[in-house]
Amino acid sequence: MQVYRQELLYGEREAKSPLERALAEKLEAREMELYQQRSDSERKLTDLLDYYTLWVHQIKTPIAASQLLVAEVADRQLKQQLEQEIFKIDSYTNLVLQYLRLESFHDDLVLKQVQIEDLVKEIIRKYALFFIQKGLNVNLHDLDKEIVTDKKWLLVVIEQIISNSLKYTKEGGLEIYMYGQELCIKDTGIGIKNSDVLRVFERGFSGYNGRLTQQSSGLGLYLSKKISEELGHQIRIESEVGKGTTVRIRFAQVNLVLE
Repeated sequence: MQVYRQELLYGEREAKSPLERALAEKLEAREMELYQQRSDSERKLTDLLDYYTLWVHQIKTPIAASQLLVAEVADRQLKQQLEQEIFKIDSYTNLVLQYLRLESFHDDLVLKQVQIEDLVKEIIRKYALFFIQKGLNVNLHDLDKEIVTDKKWLLVVIEQIISNSLKYTKEGGLEIYMYGQELCIKDTGIGIKNSDVLRVFERGFSGYNGRLTQQSSGLGLYLSKKISEELGHQIRIESEVGKGTTVRIRFAQVNLVLE
């Protein structure tokens, strides 16, 4: 049956007997059925992705309007709190959009030489409000390094890691530096249990810390891992409960022809 099916599909054999013709018709009908099922599944997935992409773009309008309204709030403390919450909503919305864009990751991939220090400082400026509000310090050093990567996607990775560090760090701060070919992001947060360290990159896994604080979506580190792999980078975590966490992004030494 398998040999006959292969010969028939590749045009290496023609049905001769009534039995072979009946078998050929059944095979053709089954192939058409499977093709239709696959087409229906792909169409449903495309419709779903289009819907959520449209939703993300639509929700950006009220977020932008809220930011303008908050600017008029007179009470400084209330204004700061509202700004933080709107910032979080905007960040979670961007996370959804980035997750959806993984399906077409290579469509707009642009590899070029980028300066690590510039990327890190861009994210630090973006989250400056949270560093100030929580009284956390940030120590940047040895970041004068150029690598070949996609700037837009690597920014997503660095932002997710720094955002995570801020969630679970109440005092002290962050230290960000290059060690050889690795970008190290070290915090003085609550740390991660040994049983969770190996699973933090799984989709939807929030771990003990996420359940404790109700702040984890289980998507941020999963997204970081997927993007890093697509870019040819490696990402790993070292952590100790009560002492903090270090995330290391290792950049491969590659020679690319750049435009």
